[in-house]
Amino acid sequence: MVDGGEGGRRHERHWQTDLDGVLRPEWGRDLPPGPAGRGAWDGPWDDEPYRAAGLVGVGDLLTSRTDLVTRIVLVGDRLVDVVRTSARGSEYECAALEIEDEVRRRSVPVPPPAPEPPGHELQLAWLATIVGGTDALGRLDAEPLPPEPLSLDAVPPRLHVRAGALAERLEGPARALLGTEGPTACHRFLAALLRDAPGVLGRSDRDDTTAGAVLWAVARGNDLVGAGRPVPSKAVQEVMGLASSPASRGGSLAHALAGARPAFGPVGYYRRQHPDVIPLGSPSLLLGSFRRRLLVQRDIALALRENHRAS
Repeated sequence: MVDGGEGGRRHERHWQTDLDGVLRPEWGRDLPPGPAGRGAWDGPWDDEPYRAAGLVGVGDLLTSRTDLVTRIVLVGDRLVDVVRTSARGSEYECAALEIEDEVRRRSVPVPPPAPEPPGHELQLAWLATIVGGTDALGRLDAEPLPPEPLSLDAVPPRLHVRAGALAERLEGPARALLGTEGPTACHRFLAALLRDAPGVLGRSDRDDTTAGAVLWAVARGNDLVGAGRPVPSKAVQEVMGLASSPASRGGSLAHALAGARPAFGPVGYYRRQHPDVIPLGSPSLLLGSFRRRLLVQRDIALALRENHRAS
């Protein structure tokens, strides 16, 4: 309990309230000169000069103990008493416990962060995500996709008619934007989607919107569409005659087929020279030219791994 205003002269000493709300003296401002006053010490702070002058020492007012409650009693502008009581059972017990927890947290050493894996290991992990696993990455080749019609062997019979209609819509645009391998990649993507996640094609979906989403997903998964890529962002929308971009729907289809993107993201040895793509989860959905780029990056990463182990 503190009575009286801030500032002023109190028991021959000036006091000030700091920004943290703690009442503290202005060190030595009103002590008389001499052995018991200003200049009586040159080392660490000592309360004896105050006590020798008949004043209350700083140690009588401040304590770092969190189990005690200190009450400073002022009558008028004079400090007349400093009363300390146990915080246990008092109205300040909760505050004391919170302070103890904070002090304990600060005193516990923070463990150092786990070392980040070498860049080549992160690169290999990302490449494996793109092609569907480490085994697929090891067996990767750069052979072009052969011409191939839509296979309905694993597609539920109730979806055969719609799957055929979607494949027909995809044939020309996929060839125009992705080259001769484009239709095969889109046919395989559509067949895998209807086999593994047939529920993603809701009855309310329009065929042109769904076909545009399939084409966008295959193009994005092969690093062909987007800013700085060979295919402009609006090209898929225009070639499919859509009123809006199929990017959001295409991302949902890719997610349904291959799962979420990994948390670590893509990395590269030369900053932006890496495949920042939506993983499709299988090399059978990737064009030969893109797999050729992945092979180069895989071989570089494997060579760096060998050098790292040898060093």
